[in-house]
Amino acid sequence: MKNGRKSKVERSKVEGRPPCRPRAGQSLSLQLLVCLFVAVSSAFAAPPAGQDWVVFEPMTDEFNGGRLDREKWYDHNPTWSGRAPTLFHPDCVAVSNGVLHISAMDSAESAKRKMPAGFTHLAGFVRSKDRCRFGYFEMRAKLMDSTQVSCFWLTHAGREEWSEIDIVEVAAGVDEYSSVLQPNTHYFRGPHYQGTLHHHLKDPSWHDLGFNMKDDFHVYGCEWNPTTIRWFVDGKLIREKHNDMFFQPLEMNLNVEANQWFGALPNDDTLPAVYEIDYVRSWRQKGY
Repeated sequence: MKNGRKSKVERSKVEGRPPCRPRAGQSLSLQLLVCLFVAVSSAFAAPPAGQDWVVFEPMTDEFNGGRLDREKWYDHNPTWSGRAPTLFHPDCVAVSNGVLHISAMDSAESAKRKMPAGFTHLAGFVRSKDRCRFGYFEMRAKLMDSTQVSCFWLTHAGREEWSEIDIVEVAAGVDEYSSVLQPNTHYFRGPHYQGTLHHHLKDPSWHDLGFNMKDDFHVYGCEWNPTTIRWFVDGKLIREKHNDMFFQPLEMNLNVEANQWFGALPNDDTLPAVYEIDYVRSWRQKGY
């Protein structure tokens, strides 16, 4: 990528143009290799077959500009300041060279900003301004090499209903979690179940992907429809579950946070660090 622009392969995937054409003087074998590479790369840039999909622009971004698109995204979470000791802060969100950078600061740099009692570190949060009900949501990203958690998830904490679908929630800098993806769902309150923050429905699972998610970019996706929720990594289905209560429109979240159940508290030995997101792409199911 140069000057914040996507490569020809990436642009062809977005624009729907044929990604490769033979060039004069190029050997047939080389042409085939190039086309094979593009075909494999492009395979992850479309939702699974079987549904009538429509691109959902409010949750789709190639991050090709020089700053975050404020028409689509908040550079913070307007309803949640963070889980102590990590505070969400706009200074930890930046776009450059075609990548969204969500960073986490060490304690010394964080201390230069005013923070509430109980908070010692800053990290970034990006949230969509729109919501979607039923769709396919995909991210190509390199997770943060730190003890905090890189996240990609859908939720809406409404007054009458609050549900959540976790696509990526990984402390990639913690050895025991660095290759383990934990797709999860949460139902906190609503017409299907009367619960509280201390007693809610959740359904986690654990999948060892066989590679460290902080070492390179990978594609993470989730299909959510009225009957089924499916999770994918690099185009491969890793989990499927029946959808029995996730029907409210949800917003998209991309962030770094601390949580104790992953042993994922900030550690200055691993900071500063950056969660890099090449793109997010979303399709809604037509008719919803």
